[in-house]
Formats: sequence, C-alpha cells, structure tokens
Amino acid sequence: MIPIKKVDLKNSTKFKTILSYFINEQQEIIFKKSKIYFEFDELGDLLLSACRMNDYNIVFYEGKKTFLNDEKLLLWIYEKLVPNTVIVKIDDEDIVRLLLFCMEITYQMFSGGTRATTSAKGFRERRRTFESILVDQFTGKLGEVMIKKFLEKNFIGKKIELDWEISRQIEKYRTDIMNARKKNKY
Repeated sequence: MIPIKKVDLKNSTKFKTILSYFINEQQEIIFKKSKIYFEFDELGDLLLSACRMNDYNIVFYEGKKTFLNDEKLLLWIYEKLVPNTVIVKIDDEDIVRLLLFCMEITYQMFSGGTRATTSAKGFRERRRTFESILVDQFTGKLGEVMIKKFLEKNFIGKKIELDWEISRQIEKYRTDIMNARKKNKY
C-alpha cells in the first residue's frame, strides 16, 4: 500500500514525485523483462491515468485516507500496459510509406491536385503552411499505423492493408470499413 492524498491525483508532478522510486524501479524491470523502454514522465503519466480512472481498483479508501494498492498497480502494468504497447521504429516500412504519403498528399493539396483544401476552417479561413498540413497528415495517419501494428500483434496471421491512395474524386474513395452502412438520422 502506498499512501497518497486525493489531491495528489490531480497534480502530475506531485504524483510522480511520490511514486518516483516505484516508477524508476518499474522502468528497469519492464525493460529487462519486455525490452520496452518507458521514459520516467511517460510511465508516470500512464500510471496516473490508471489511478485516476481507478482501473483494476488501484485506488482504495480507508476512512478518509487514500491508498494505492501497489500489487494491483503491478497487475495493471504487466497485464494491460506492457501487452498493449506497440513499438514502431523509424525505419519501419509503414513509417517510411507514411512519410512519403504525407509529403505527396500535402504537395498535391498545394498544387491543386486534390479536392482537399489548404485553408483551415474557422471564423476566418487562413491558409495553412506546408509544414502544418504535413504534420496534421502525419499525426492522423500515424494513428492508423499504430492501430494496424496493434491488431497485427494481437491477431497473429492477419494482414492489414492501409489505403495509401490519393484520389482527385472524393466519391471514388474506398471505404476503410468493409460492409459499413450509412446510418440514417431520424
């Protein structure tokens, strides 16, 4: 049991200070066991999130005092966090394809080759820079790559193909979800 104040769950810095020994210890153990390296702040923020949502009933109360159950915290780390962690390297084929795709689609947007717009929607439209569009494209598609890696890791033998095509006609875009039906709003 680790005593903690309820207000410490609202402050990331205090939380990580209180659990600094535990976090450092787990960093080393996770790396030795699983070859997954978490930065101190990264692991601390993940643990804080688990405590805030009380996943695995990590947080419990005795009277007015708040405690963290370190055994349940360890269960959360080794049953949920580590198995669901996906590692992608910069030279991974999907990451290289992602970068090339993002540069191409952004270039096409600026040259008028797609129906996508270079203006940001809002109160007033403002033209976005090449770099900001590239970052937005990369961030969005990176999520798709990570989901693909997660699914391939957990459903061994299944191959997932991401759509990397650029089309001038939005009506001809393929759907990513097969057999999806449009829901009517009543």
